[in-house]
Amino acid sequence: MKTLMKMTCKSSILITICWIAVFSSMNLFAEKTNSVPTRINADKLECDYEENIVYLRGSVVVRDTKGILKADNATIYFGDKDSKNKKESSSLDTASNVGSFSRVVAVGNVRMSSNNKAIVVISEKAVWNKKENKITLTGGPPMVKRGSSYIKAERIIYDLTTQKCDFYPSPEIVFVVQDDEKTKLFE
Repeated sequence: MKTLMKMTCKSSILITICWIAVFSSMNLFAEKTNSVPTRINADKLECDYEENIVYLRGSVVVRDTKGILKADNATIYFGDKDSKNKKESSSLDTASNVGSFSRVVAVGNVRMSSNNKAIVVISEKAVWNKKENKITLTGGPPMVKRGSSYIKAERIIYDLTTQKCDFYPSPEIVFVVQDDEKTKLFE
């Protein structure tokens, strides 16, 4: 029984490492250098030029070469929110500044998936802080799914620079392994 527990623990750790590697390779929010545009659709778009904020309301869908993000609503903040002088911060008044956002917040039924839908990320809220280059998922609780297997926690933080994920507090990992795969693990 002790050997079986060691094998199960070792295989669980190995599968967890593989999952995190796959999730990080998805990289849905990584900046693109190719010429394929990112397409954003919503029921309504509102621009607040004074505050440098764009509101996307209702059925938000963001598509690019890495995958798809869907949410009920999203808000894009341009410039440095801590800047006291808005003139120093990026603004929406010129086309060249539109790509210089500081933060994106997606709220309500947030779903991110790779183009082949092998991995799906689900949460109630996703925040991409461009300065820190991190995506924070909360609410629901957030979970990363592949088939029937998943990893969930109260908060998931994905660092785009290091391509590492932190699942905390109370992470839960559920692996669904086919019977023929189970026999391979224990041989």
